[in-house]
Amino acid sequence: MNSGDTESLKHRYSEKHRVFEWKAFTEWKPVLEGMFRDILTPDLKVKIKKNRYIVQYRDDPEAFETLASQSIKAMITMEKISEFRRRYSHIRVYHACRPEDVSIYYEKGILPSIKVKDVQVERFRGIFLNGKFPELTEEILQQSIKIIGSKEDELSLHIDDRFMLEHSTLYLIYGSEYLSNLVNNLPIKNSKEKYCSVLRRIGKPTFFEINLPTTTEYSKDNNLWELIRDMIMEWTYCLAHSRALSSPGDNTFELSEPLPPEHICSHYHPRKIIDRFMGGKIYDTETGEYEENIYE
Repeated sequence: MNSGDTESLKHRYSEKHRVFEWKAFTEWKPVLEGMFRDILTPDLKVKIKKNRYIVQYRDDPEAFETLASQSIKAMITMEKISEFRRRYSHIRVYHACRPEDVSIYYEKGILPSIKVKDVQVERFRGIFLNGKFPELTEEILQQSIKIIGSKEDELSLHIDDRFMLEHSTLYLIYGSEYLSNLVNNLPIKNSKEKYCSVLRRIGKPTFFEINLPTTTEYSKDNNLWELIRDMIMEWTYCLAHSRALSSPGDNTFELSEPLPPEHICSHYHPRKIIDRFMGGKIYDTETGEYEENIYE
Protein backbone atom coordinates (compact mmCIF):
# COMPACT_ATOMS: atom_id res chain seq x y z
CA MET A 1 0.00 0.00 0.00
CA ASN A 2 1.53 3.33 -1.03
CA SER A 3 1.26 6.67 0.75
CA GLY A 4 -1.45 7.89 -1.61
CA ASP A 5 -3.63 4.91 -0.79
CA THR A 6 -3.07 5.47 2.92
CA GLU A 7 -4.03 9.14 2.73
CA SER A 8 -7.15 8.27 0.76
CA LEU A 9 -8.11 5.68 3.36
CA LYS A 10 -7.59 8.14 6.21
CA HIS A 11 -9.78 10.67 4.39
CA ARG A 12 -12.60 8.16 3.97
CA TYR A 13 -12.43 7.30 7.66
CA SER A 14 -12.57 10.94 8.72
CA GLU A 15 -15.72 11.44 6.68
CA LYS A 16 -17.48 8.21 7.57
CA HIS A 17 -16.75 7.75 11.27
CA ARG A 18 -16.86 9.76 14.48
CA VAL A 19 -13.45 8.83 15.83
CA PHE A 20 -12.27 9.52 19.38
CA GLU A 21 -8.57 10.40 19.51
CA TRP A 22 -7.00 10.59 22.94
CA LYS A 23 -4.26 12.98 21.82
CA ALA A 24 -6.80 15.49 20.45
CA PHE A 25 -7.76 17.02 23.80
CA THR A 26 -9.25 20.20 22.35
CA GLU A 27 -11.58 18.08 20.19
CA TRP A 28 -12.93 15.75 22.88
CA LYS A 29 -12.98 18.36 25.67
CA PRO A 30 -16.36 19.88 24.63
CA VAL A 31 -17.79 16.39 24.12
CA LEU A 32 -16.87 15.39 27.67
CA GLU A 33 -18.29 18.65 28.99
CA GLY A 34 -21.50 17.94 27.12
CA MET A 35 -21.73 14.45 28.63
CA PHE A 36 -21.40 15.88 32.16
CA ARG A 37 -22.96 19.28 31.60
CA ASP A 38 -24.30 19.50 35.16
CA ILE A 39 -20.87 18.79 36.72
CA LEU A 40 -18.18 20.15 34.38
CA THR A 41 -19.54 23.68 34.62
CA PRO A 42 -17.89 27.04 33.92
CA ASP A 43 -17.71 27.63 37.68
CA LEU A 44 -15.81 24.38 38.17
CA LYS A 45 -13.37 25.35 35.40
CA VAL A 46 -12.61 28.61 37.18
CA LYS A 47 -12.19 26.77 40.48
CA ILE A 48 -9.75 24.30 38.97
CA LYS A 49 -7.63 27.05 37.44
CA LYS A 50 -7.54 28.98 40.71
CA ASN A 51 -6.51 25.86 42.62
CA ARG A 52 -4.08 24.37 40.14
CA TYR A 53 -1.61 23.55 42.92
CA ILE A 54 -4.00 20.78 44.01
CA VAL A 55 -3.80 19.14 40.57
CA GLN A 56 -0.22 17.83 40.57
CA TYR A 57 -0.68 14.61 38.60
CA ARG A 58 -2.71 13.79 35.49
CA ASP A 59 -3.85 10.42 36.87
CA ASP A 60 -5.00 11.57 40.31
CA PRO A 61 -8.80 11.23 40.75
CA GLU A 62 -8.65 12.78 44.21
CA ALA A 63 -7.81 16.23 42.84
CA PHE A 64 -10.96 16.32 40.69
CA GLU A 65 -13.15 14.85 43.41
CA THR A 66 -11.89 17.38 45.95
CA LEU A 67 -12.57 20.36 43.67
CA ALA A 68 -15.84 19.09 42.17
CA SER A 69 -17.22 17.40 45.30
CA GLN A 70 -18.14 14.50 43.04
CA SER A 71 -17.17 10.85 42.92
CA ILE A 72 -15.84 9.86 39.50
CA LYS A 73 -16.98 6.30 40.12
CA ALA A 74 -20.53 7.49 40.70
CA MET A 75 -20.45 9.78 37.66
CA ILE A 76 -19.66 7.06 35.10
CA THR A 77 -22.87 5.09 34.85
CA MET A 78 -23.95 2.64 32.16
CA GLU A 79 -25.96 5.47 30.66
CA LYS A 80 -22.78 7.52 30.25
CA ILE A 81 -20.98 4.59 28.63
CA SER A 82 -23.89 4.22 26.20
CA GLU A 83 -23.76 7.95 25.50
CA PHE A 84 -20.05 7.70 24.70
CA ARG A 85 -20.90 5.01 22.14
CA ARG A 86 -23.54 7.27 20.59
CA ARG A 87 -21.11 10.16 20.35
CA TYR A 88 -18.19 8.11 19.00
CA SER A 89 -18.43 5.23 16.57
CA HIS A 90 -14.70 4.43 16.79
CA ILE A 91 -11.62 4.94 18.96
CA ARG A 92 -8.17 5.54 17.50
CA VAL A 93 -5.77 2.88 18.78
CA TYR A 94 -2.31 1.67 17.76
CA HIS A 95 -0.65 -1.68 17.21
CA ALA A 96 3.14 -1.97 17.36
CA CYS A 97 4.96 -4.65 15.39
CA ARG A 98 7.91 -5.34 13.08
CA PRO A 99 6.47 -6.79 9.84
CA GLU A 100 8.42 -7.79 6.77
CA ASP A 101 5.43 -6.88 4.57
CA VAL A 102 2.80 -4.37 5.79
CA SER A 103 0.43 -5.24 2.94
CA ILE A 104 -0.42 -8.55 4.63
CA TYR A 105 -2.03 -6.62 7.49
CA TYR A 106 -4.26 -4.70 5.08
CA GLU A 107 -5.26 -7.99 3.49
CA LYS A 108 -5.70 -10.26 6.53
CA GLY A 109 -6.01 -7.94 9.51
CA ILE A 110 -4.18 -8.42 12.83
CA LEU A 111 -4.20 -11.70 14.71
CA PRO A 112 -3.79 -12.33 18.46
CA SER A 113 -0.57 -14.17 19.34
CA ILE A 114 -2.49 -17.32 20.26
CA LYS A 115 -3.72 -17.54 16.65
CA VAL A 116 -0.24 -17.48 15.12
CA LYS A 117 1.93 -19.43 17.58
CA ASP A 118 2.49 -22.27 15.12
CA VAL A 119 3.49 -19.72 12.48
CA GLN A 120 6.00 -18.11 14.84
CA VAL A 121 7.49 -21.49 15.77
CA GLU A 122 8.05 -22.15 12.08
CA ARG A 123 9.60 -18.68 11.73
CA PHE A 124 11.98 -19.53 14.57
CA ARG A 125 13.00 -22.72 12.77
CA GLY A 126 13.57 -20.79 9.54
CA ILE A 127 15.67 -18.12 11.26
CA PHE A 128 17.65 -20.11 13.82
CA LEU A 129 17.57 -23.80 12.84
CA ASN A 130 19.02 -23.30 9.38
CA GLY A 131 22.61 -24.24 10.13
CA LYS A 132 23.83 -20.73 10.96
CA PHE A 133 23.49 -21.42 14.69
CA PRO A 134 24.66 -25.04 15.16
CA GLU A 135 24.30 -24.75 18.93
CA LEU A 136 20.52 -24.37 18.53
CA THR A 137 18.52 -27.54 18.03
CA GLU A 138 14.91 -28.66 17.80
CA GLU A 139 15.22 -30.03 21.32
CA ILE A 140 16.29 -26.63 22.66
CA LEU A 141 13.39 -24.98 20.80
CA GLN A 142 10.95 -27.43 22.38
CA GLN A 143 12.37 -26.59 25.81
CA SER A 144 11.69 -22.90 25.17
CA ILE A 145 8.13 -23.68 24.04
CA LYS A 146 7.59 -25.66 27.24
CA ILE A 147 8.95 -22.81 29.39
CA ILE A 148 6.58 -20.31 27.79
CA GLY A 149 3.61 -22.61 28.29
CA SER A 150 0.14 -22.34 26.82
CA LYS A 151 -0.86 -18.87 28.04
CA GLU A 152 -3.37 -17.41 25.60
CA ASP A 153 -2.09 -13.99 24.58
CA GLU A 154 -4.64 -11.47 23.41
CA LEU A 155 -4.16 -8.76 20.82
CA SER A 156 -3.23 -5.53 22.61
CA LEU A 157 -4.24 -2.22 21.07
CA HIS A 158 -3.05 0.95 22.76
CA ILE A 159 -4.68 4.35 22.77
CA ASP A 160 -1.48 6.39 22.47
CA ASP A 161 1.62 5.66 20.40
CA ARG A 162 3.57 8.23 22.43
CA PHE A 163 3.18 6.15 25.58
CA MET A 164 4.24 3.03 23.70
CA LEU A 165 7.39 4.75 22.40
CA GLU A 166 8.35 5.45 26.00
CA HIS A 167 7.37 2.21 27.68
CA SER A 168 6.39 -0.58 25.26
CA THR A 169 8.91 -0.74 22.42
CA LEU A 170 9.63 -4.48 22.54
CA TYR A 171 7.29 -5.29 19.64
CA LEU A 172 8.69 -2.50 17.47
CA ILE A 173 12.30 -3.57 17.91
CA TYR A 174 12.04 -7.35 18.25
CA GLY A 175 8.76 -8.14 16.49
CA SER A 176 6.31 -10.89 17.45
CA GLU A 177 5.87 -11.27 21.19
CA TYR A 178 5.78 -15.04 20.94
CA LEU A 179 8.84 -15.22 18.69
CA SER A 180 10.86 -12.96 20.99
CA ASN A 181 9.68 -15.01 23.98
CA LEU A 182 11.02 -18.13 22.27
CA VAL A 183 14.40 -16.41 21.98
CA ASN A 184 14.35 -14.98 25.51
CA ASN A 185 13.57 -18.35 27.06
CA LEU A 186 16.22 -20.41 25.28
CA PRO A 187 17.99 -22.50 27.92
CA ILE A 188 21.42 -21.23 26.85
CA LYS A 189 23.48 -18.98 29.12
CA ASN A 190 24.01 -15.37 27.97
CA SER A 191 22.15 -16.02 24.72
CA LYS A 192 19.52 -13.27 24.71
CA GLU A 193 21.48 -10.47 23.06
CA LYS A 194 23.13 -12.76 20.51
CA TYR A 195 19.84 -14.05 19.15
CA CYS A 196 17.71 -10.97 19.79
CA SER A 197 20.07 -8.97 17.59
CA VAL A 198 19.04 -11.28 14.75
CA LEU A 199 15.39 -10.31 15.25
CA ARG A 200 16.36 -6.63 14.91
CA ARG A 201 17.42 -7.28 11.34
CA ILE A 202 14.06 -8.69 10.23
CA GLY A 203 11.24 -6.42 9.09
CA LYS A 204 10.73 -2.76 9.98
CA PRO A 205 9.35 -1.15 13.17
CA THR A 206 5.77 -0.15 12.40
CA PHE A 207 2.80 1.47 14.08
CA PHE A 208 -0.58 0.60 12.59
CA GLU A 209 -3.25 3.24 13.22
CA ILE A 210 -6.61 1.59 13.81
CA ASN A 211 -10.15 2.85 14.16
CA LEU A 212 -11.60 0.44 16.71
CA PRO A 213 -15.41 0.26 16.81
CA THR A 214 -16.99 1.23 20.13
CA THR A 215 -19.41 -1.69 19.88
CA THR A 216 -19.25 -4.23 22.72
CA GLU A 217 -17.60 -6.72 20.36
CA TYR A 218 -14.45 -4.57 20.33
CA SER A 219 -14.77 -2.07 23.20
CA LYS A 220 -15.90 -3.66 26.46
CA ASP A 221 -17.87 -1.64 28.99
CA ASN A 222 -15.01 -1.71 31.47
CA ASN A 223 -12.60 -0.37 28.80
CA LEU A 224 -14.89 2.58 28.14
CA TRP A 225 -15.43 3.13 31.87
CA GLU A 226 -11.68 3.42 32.36
CA LEU A 227 -11.34 5.67 29.33
CA ILE A 228 -14.03 8.09 30.51
CA ARG A 229 -12.45 8.12 33.97
CA ASP A 230 -9.10 9.05 32.44
CA MET A 231 -10.76 11.70 30.28
CA ILE A 232 -12.15 13.37 33.40
CA MET A 233 -8.75 13.33 35.13
CA GLU A 234 -7.00 14.57 31.99
CA TRP A 235 -9.61 17.32 31.55
CA THR A 236 -8.84 18.46 35.09
CA TYR A 237 -5.08 18.39 34.60
CA CYS A 238 -5.15 20.19 31.25
CA LEU A 239 -7.40 22.94 32.59
CA ALA A 240 -5.28 23.40 35.71
CA HIS A 241 -2.06 23.73 33.73
CA SER A 242 -3.38 25.39 30.55
CA ARG A 243 -2.50 22.43 28.32
CA ALA A 244 -3.98 21.90 24.85
CA LEU A 245 -2.49 18.44 24.34
CA SER A 246 -3.31 15.33 26.33
CA SER A 247 -0.60 13.58 28.31
CA PRO A 248 0.53 10.20 26.92
CA GLY A 249 -2.27 7.75 27.69
CA ASP A 250 -1.81 4.13 28.76
CA ASN A 251 -5.29 2.69 28.11
CA THR A 252 -5.26 -0.70 26.40
CA PHE A 253 -7.95 -2.61 24.53
CA GLU A 254 -7.44 -6.36 24.23
CA LEU A 255 -9.05 -8.65 21.68
CA SER A 256 -9.12 -12.43 21.71
CA GLU A 257 -10.32 -12.59 18.11
CA PRO A 258 -8.66 -11.25 14.92
CA LEU A 259 -9.08 -7.59 14.02
CA PRO A 260 -10.51 -7.36 10.46
CA PRO A 261 -8.39 -5.36 8.00
CA GLU A 262 -11.12 -2.78 7.31
CA HIS A 263 -10.41 -1.21 10.72
CA ILE A 264 -6.76 -0.46 9.85
CA CYS A 265 -6.59 3.05 8.43
CA SER A 266 -2.85 3.76 8.07
CA HIS A 267 0.65 2.97 9.30
CA TYR A 268 4.00 4.67 9.85
CA HIS A 269 7.57 3.78 10.81
CA PRO A 270 9.05 5.55 13.88
CA ARG A 271 12.68 6.59 13.47
CA LYS A 272 14.13 6.42 16.99
CA ILE A 273 12.98 4.13 19.79
CA ILE A 274 14.01 3.59 23.41
CA ASP A 275 15.14 -0.01 23.88
CA ARG A 276 14.55 -1.04 27.52
CA PHE A 277 16.11 -4.42 26.77
CA MET A 278 19.37 -2.56 26.02
CA GLY A 279 19.31 -0.42 29.14
CA GLY A 280 17.31 2.48 27.73
CA LYS A 281 19.58 3.23 24.77
CA ILE A 282 18.08 4.86 21.67
CA TYR A 283 17.67 2.49 18.72
CA ASP A 284 17.83 4.12 15.28
CA THR A 285 15.48 2.12 13.07
CA GLU A 286 17.09 3.36 9.85
CA THR A 287 20.70 2.48 10.69
CA GLY A 288 20.14 -0.30 13.23
CA GLU A 289 22.66 1.43 15.52
CA TYR A 290 22.32 2.56 19.14
CA GLU A 291 23.06 5.85 20.81
CA GLU A 292 23.15 6.78 24.46
CA ASN A 293 19.96 8.24 25.93
CA ILE A 294 21.04 11.49 27.59
CA TYR A 295 17.61 11.91 29.18
CA GLU A 296 17.67 8.62 31.12
